[in-house]
Amino acid sequence: MMPHEPVRDVMRRTMQNLEFIEAHRGPCGPYEVTQLLNSFLGAMAYPWEVYEIEICGRSLSEATASGWPRILKERPRDRDPETLGDLVRLVRNAIAHGNIQFLPGRAADIQALKIWNEDRNGVRTWGAIITVRDMRAFLTCFVHLAEELVAKRGRSRLQRA
Repeated sequence: MMPHEPVRDVMRRTMQNLEFIEAHRGPCGPYEVTQLLNSFLGAMAYPWEVYEIEICGRSLSEATASGWPRILKERPRDRDPETLGDLVRLVRNAIAHGNIQFLPGRAADIQALKIWNEDRNGVRTWGAIITVRDMRAFLTCFVHLAEELVAKRGRSRLQRA
């Protein structure tokens, strides 16, 4: 089926692909954590560009209270995100720029990801270690929020017409 709303439809299709790969994962592939990272690009980085303004105004405490995983900075010198939008931007930039290290679990699987950002001089500015489970939850929460924003914009258009 042809996408009608590119941002929303790419986001939804990305999440369906992730669910399929998670359901069919195996030791020789497909690889669910690799797909999770790819899904961040399609289901978060792309919609972020459209909904950044609406997301930036939300507080981290509001996000945590509504089910978002709490992502803590790794080092004391890392900057603290000020809003949910700030945290989304930090996670998005880390993944988009390939600042990712896989951390193993007991069964030689990927248990967590270390992600970070650097300034133009290569100086680290922020980083976190996030379990695969929390990464998945973070992406799911973002998609739900973006879906709410899609619906809200649709209602606004209808009210203006």
